[in-house]
Amino acid sequence: MPQWSEHEAGAAAREAPLRSLDVTIVGAGPAGVGMALTLAKLPGIRYAVLESGRIGESFRRWPEQTRFITPSFHSNPFGLADLNAVNEASSPAIFTGAEHPGGEQYANYLAFIAKGHDVPIVGGCKVQQVTQAPGGGFVLATEQGKLRTRFLIWATGEYQFPDLKPFSGAHWCPHYAQVATWADFDAPHHTVIGGYESGADAAIQLVRLGRTVRLLARKSTWDSQSSYDPSLSLSPHTRGRLYEALDTGRLEIVFGADVVEVTIDTGGGYRIHAADGRHWDAAQPPILGTGFLKGGGARQIADLWEWNAEGRIVLSSLDESTRTPGLFLVGPQVRHEQRIYCFIYKFRQRFALVAARIAERLEIDASALQTGDGAWGPFGNSDCCEGCEC
Repeated sequence: MPQWSEHEAGAAAREAPLRSLDVTIVGAGPAGVGMALTLAKLPGIRYAVLESGRIGESFRRWPEQTRFITPSFHSNPFGLADLNAVNEASSPAIFTGAEHPGGEQYANYLAFIAKGHDVPIVGGCKVQQVTQAPGGGFVLATEQGKLRTRFLIWATGEYQFPDLKPFSGAHWCPHYAQVATWADFDAPHHTVIGGYESGADAAIQLVRLGRTVRLLARKSTWDSQSSYDPSLSLSPHTRGRLYEALDTGRLEIVFGADVVEVTIDTGGGYRIHAADGRHWDAAQPPILGTGFLKGGGARQIADLWEWNAEGRIVLSSLDESTRTPGLFLVGPQVRHEQRIYCFIYKFRQRFALVAARIAERLEIDASALQTGDGAWGPFGNSDCCEGCEC
């Protein structure tokens, strides 16, 4: 399949007229594009996707060296969908030619799929305000005018919403999501705060560039006692790379480092303070691998969601807001008890549930969501087994 330049990929977001719609999706990342492809299976439904930037904008902002931790593989002919695909027939592995695609590669894949399926995407259309309409539905104030929609699906993700204030003095520190390339960090030694995926990846990339790195982690997220769910611990891909970095002798990992403050010392360097009284000095600003805001982009319309004591969004069993009927959440922020849907292969399983709920309320036939090639089964194949709990 052909590769697209960034300009061509951005131009793939064709203009869709702002009008009264049945469903509006906000965000054209994997959740938004995948949800749109699912809605397209419903007969006669009027829908559009609004995107403030370009298709796959968050992925285009990844550091140059960042790669998917979930592998892409073309197992589709055997009923096993590519883990990173947003529709059942495609494979990012085939499109990008990579098992672990980079951000720009994956964004171009999304743009290619959106163009090929004629997904109605309005690019450069930031939603500025959402209000509930009298009699039901929503009115969206956007950069391109107002739009009324009966149902609203929020698919804004989390990468563009980093946690920049995890502790006092964090404003001195560059966050993983603010890095364009790790090659810009050319000092010989760096300190990284955070032991999950972004912190570990930052340390790995810097070690690969010949730097020495101190990684401050509250706990090990990769030992044999940890959960093997990559939503809770390091993925196998990152574990393997981390062990390789340790073998170089240029990576030091400090466990139990609950960082509570960063200060600037009299010499112009930085002092990192832990809750237990320990501290570490660094000549360069520490790098934050401390993750993203709970709720991610959904905090843009925070009043329309119910939030639990942990700062997470409370959803119905069909991913609808428990506070605002007709508002749905798709993407990495979806959680149900102990299930965390923060990977594409996880949250794409929720698309049909949301679409079926909307179809029910619109009195539209939803059978296409459950049969044929258009149905995600337990492993991407609806006929693989019966009564399966895996």
